[in-house]
Amino acid sequence: MNLNIAIAGKGGTGKTTLSALLVRALREQGVRPILAVDADPNSNLADALGVEEGRHLADIREEGSSPEGSPASGVGRARAIEDEIQRAITEADGFDLVTMGRGEGPRCYCYVNNLLRRCLDMLARNYAAVIVDNEAGMEHLSRRTTNNVDYLIAVLNPTLPSLRAVRRILQLADQLPVNIAHKAVVVSRVGPQGLAGPIEGELAELEAQRLQNIPQDDTVEQAGAEGRSVFSIEETTPALVAVRSIAQTLCGKESAKSP
Repeated sequence: MNLNIAIAGKGGTGKTTLSALLVRALREQGVRPILAVDADPNSNLADALGVEEGRHLADIREEGSSPEGSPASGVGRARAIEDEIQRAITEADGFDLVTMGRGEGPRCYCYVNNLLRRCLDMLARNYAAVIVDNEAGMEHLSRRTTNNVDYLIAVLNPTLPSLRAVRRILQLADQLPVNIAHKAVVVSRVGPQGLAGPIEGELAELEAQRLQNIPQDDTVEQAGAEGRSVFSIEETTPALVAVRSIAQTLCGKESAKSP
């Protein structure tokens, strides 16, 4: 199995937490190795996974696009960038992490982005699953630094503004120069009272698969506030239990349920 998952959403919706919990849940289900890609410039995925960041790929891109800082174009330049990407990988138990870093500056990045895409695609073939934590604008995908996505998961909080941001993300997905097999939505931080009627109504209108709700979980929130990783939380933590169900759906082990 080779599963490519892209996660997007506004800041504060819990997309990085979902990305990290999915790494844990998939690893528990025997999906190994996993490549986690932090494609949000406000990079926090390393903290959520409890590992140190490697060198940002943005720094490699900047260096590779600078005539004075890179080898001449051709085999030598491509090999140098491939070597730098390999060195930028943080290795952990059952998963690796690469961090994209800041957005592009004013230079021309076409050649380097093509190399990055090729290198990342070749790298991804070595993993059973790839999980990409994107920013809301999905620059990583819009720059086409990857080619295919099995699931684009848009994450929202149970509010109408958050839901409308997800609608824009799903609309943007239709314009991206990548192949997206399935679009899905996950509602995070759902309280015991469930979702309000207007939100349920608008969710039903989205052209996306509905995945399991993730409940409000103070244990997960506290772990993040204390700088602890998702691997420190208890097995029966409600948010982790919900993400295990999502992972099973993504692996095709069960059908998506009505939340």
